[in-house]
Amino acid sequence: MDLHEQAATLPTDPGVYLFKDGRGEVLYVGKARNLRARVKQYLQGHDERHMVRFLVAAARRIDVVPVHTEKEALLLENSLIKQHMPRFNTRLRDDKNFLHLRIDPRGHWPRFTLTRRIDDGGSARTFGPYSSARAARATLAFVQRTFPLRTCTDQVLASRKRPCLVHQMHRCVAPCVNLCTRADYDGIVDDAVLFLSGRRKELRTRLTGRMSAAAEDERYEEAARLRDLLKTLDDALESQAVVDVKLGDRDAWGLVQAGERGVVSSVPVRGGVLLEPRSFPFEGEVGDLPELYSRFLNAFYDEGGDIPPEILLPVAPADAEALEAVLAERRGRSVKLHVPQRGDKVRVLEIAEEAARARFTTVNPEGQRIARALDGLAELLDLDQPPHRIECFDNSNLLGTDPVASQVVFLEGRPSRKDYRRYNVKTVVGADDFATMAEILERRLKRGLENDDLPDLVVVDGGRGQLDAALAVRDTLGLSRPPMIGLAKPRTERKRGDRDAVDKIVLPDAPEPVILPEHHPTLRLLQHLRDEAHDTAVGFHRKKRSKSHLTSQLEALPGIGPTRRIAL
Repeated sequence: MDLHEQAATLPTDPGVYLFKDGRGEVLYVGKARNLRARVKQYLQGHDERHMVRFLVAAARRIDVVPVHTEKEALLLENSLIKQHMPRFNTRLRDDKNFLHLRIDPRGHWPRFTLTRRIDDGGSARTFGPYSSARAARATLAFVQRTFPLRTCTDQVLASRKRPCLVHQMHRCVAPCVNLCTRADYDGIVDDAVLFLSGRRKELRTRLTGRMSAAAEDERYEEAARLRDLLKTLDDALESQAVVDVKLGDRDAWGLVQAGERGVVSSVPVRGGVLLEPRSFPFEGEVGDLPELYSRFLNAFYDEGGDIPPEILLPVAPADAEALEAVLAERRGRSVKLHVPQRGDKVRVLEIAEEAARARFTTVNPEGQRIARALDGLAELLDLDQPPHRIECFDNSNLLGTDPVASQVVFLEGRPSRKDYRRYNVKTVVGADDFATMAEILERRLKRGLENDDLPDLVVVDGGRGQLDAALAVRDTLGLSRPPMIGLAKPRTERKRGDRDAVDKIVLPDAPEPVILPEHHPTLRLLQHLRDEAHDTAVGFHRKKRSKSHLTSQLEALPGIGPTRRIAL
């Protein structure tokens, strides 16, 4: 039984579906409100995402696990992904759980350790997760330098007869030889927990009070230690910004994706203070933004982990109500998923997206080149920020016959081929590039106004004439955006050093075109756009022309109509 036959037999209940290969290996795990309808979307070609066709080609079997509610589907999907680690699911965790810092305040002289497992119950506290082992170990090292708790194992602790070198360096209060009381040790544990919980203001108040009390009691060595600790904390927090005057706790999420690769970032805000962003590269992911965010949050916030009362997102995740219930159950209190529209919360979301974009350029060498190209465009056009969505338009015809046009879309500097569009020219007769450009731009901008999805930049393939035609359409519609430029082809054969043999960037208000060096990343990006638009337009024109000019000898025979001709 092939995949289509299997899909026809699936139930319409909510649940989890598993694509498997011929050996029974799980390729992909997903959840759905309607199992049959969701799986059919993969098989019928309605899903244009790049990885879907490879997933369907590799799959030989579809298993499903029906459940009663969407909440149960979320929980089951997360556990099955952890169990099978399918290669078509997000590689967000590097095939392992995130690292956390763990401490059990009720333990015997408790100490901080790194762990990938979170206790479902008990008194242990965990902090994190951390996006890399390096970040986790750096945080642990700072905590151990700042708060003088023991770092030795239980075995070493039990066998120690005299203070070790760590105590002599003033980085441990030596509970092994009873140089501190349990009350003093527990106070240091509480300080460290407050620090890692982001409750920095409360921690500073506590330390200041204890420092004053120690000075009054003439315990000057303890007062000096607390003074130095306060300075260390102040230095560590000096660069952090207060982004919430109400001193709230929340996480903000941002995502940047290009093709099969992307980075998702979480920016924690604790006590109103912005903490270090945590960024996680991923690749080979199948899903739109609401589905991606739902899956990331479900995987990121483990039970017993640091789950804030509010999570800020740029779009509402799939199954938002069920996800809120799952996270609230893990946290033990309510969790709100919020899509802010204005104010400080939107600013934190922008910081999260910038963190994701910055990490994306560092983990993808090509991303660095694209980032430079987009920054160059922003500088050239005096834009507030680099354009996220760029659209390029081109026309194609043969002596005025079968005129067509193309629209290609680049997101974050990379082709988004599922967003490409091909246009049949409706109102223009003959080879009139200017009129054709005006018609296509008018149709695109009107649709953009209706759907509120105007691009950040429009590039037209051509010189001053094509650009003026595009600008006239924008002015007629009463729009001030998007900004528009033209890319004019060279008039002569390309020769090194010849200014007439390079592509020229035509700007609306500039009397002369801008000429960039041949290998400038901004010019290369615009050329890539233009070439994609040209190839798409020419390909569509050839297909249309061959279809319109293709005839059969059967058409010349009398008595044979269209139905009989098709049958023959």
